[in-house]
Amino acid sequence: MRRFLAGLAWLVVFALLGGLGMAVFIHVMFPGVHMPALMMKLVALGAEFGGNLFVLALCFALLPGARRRPGGTARFGVAQGIWGMAGFGLAMASGGAMLANVLSVEDFILLARHARARVDFTGTPFLLAVVLAGECMAALWVAWYLGRLGPARVRDGGESGIGWRAAPALAYVSAAAMAAGIIGVVMLLFHFIPPDMRALQELPEAKLFGASGMAMLPLLAVTVLIGPALEEIVFRGIALAGLATRLGPAWAGIVTTLIFMAAHAPEKMYYPPGFIDVGLMAACAVALRLKFRSIRPAIVLHVLYNGGSMLVAGLFVR
Repeated sequence: MRRFLAGLAWLVVFALLGGLGMAVFIHVMFPGVHMPALMMKLVALGAEFGGNLFVLALCFALLPGARRRPGGTARFGVAQGIWGMAGFGLAMASGGAMLANVLSVEDFILLARHARARVDFTGTPFLLAVVLAGECMAALWVAWYLGRLGPARVRDGGESGIGWRAAPALAYVSAAAMAAGIIGVVMLLFHFIPPDMRALQELPEAKLFGASGMAMLPLLAVTVLIGPALEEIVFRGIALAGLATRLGPAWAGIVTTLIFMAAHAPEKMYYPPGFIDVGLMAACAVALRLKFRSIRPAIVLHVLYNGGSMLVAGLFVR
C-alpha cells in the first residue's frame, strides 16, 4: 500500500512539473501571444509528457518509495511474471507516446507562430516513428529486466528460467515445420473466410505497410525480427517462468497464450479468425520452449510466422 501511495504521489509530481514546465516555456517564448485554447493544450501535453516520464521511471524502478526494497529483486514468481508482461507493454506505450507528445508540441508552437505544421499525424512517417520509438524503449526495458534477473536465471532452461541457451538442431527444424503448418492455416482461413479489406485498411498497421522504399526496412526489421524476439522473451520467457512457479508449466502456458492472444486483439478484432493462428503460434512456442528447454526455437517460430503471414496477406490483398 505504501508503494502504491508513493507511486500515486510521484505521478502527481511528474504531471505537475510537466504542466508547469510547459507553462513557463510558453510564457518565456510567447509573451505576446493570446491563444488560451492553444496554450491550455500545450500545458496538457506537458502534463502528459510528465506522465510518460513517470511510467518509464516506474518501469525502470527509479522512483524512491515506489520500488521494492534492496534484495527484493531476488524473488521471482507470479508477480514478477505478470510485471514482465505489464512493464513491457507500458514501456512500449510510453516510448511511443513521448515521441508523439514531442512532435505535437512542436506543431502547436508552429501554429502559435502562424507557421505551417510539419507533422502529418495521420501519415505513415509519423506512425512509423511512434512504432520505432515504442519498440526501442521496450527493447531497453527487456534488456534492463533481464539484467535484474541475473545471468543464471536467464540461461536456465528449466520451467522457472528464461531459457536463453543453445538448442539442438531438431528444435529449429520443429520450429520451421510448425511455422509452415500455421502459415498453411492462415492461407486456408483467408481462402474460406476472406477478411473485410475495407475494415482492415482502416487499421494503423495497414497504413504502415503502405509505406514504400527505405521506410519499409525498419518496419520489416521490427515486425519480422525485433518484435518476435522481444515478445518471446517476455511471454514465453519471463511470464511463463514466473507463472510456472505457482501454476505449473501447463497452466502457465495456457494463461500466457490467452494473454498473448488478448494483446493482439486490436489487430485481430476486425478479422476474428486471425485469433486461431495467433493462438496456434503461441501454443507451439510454449511447447518448443518447454520441450527443448530453450527460448530460441520459439523465437525462430515467431520470426517465420510473422514473415510468412506478411507474405500471405500481401498475396491475398493483391
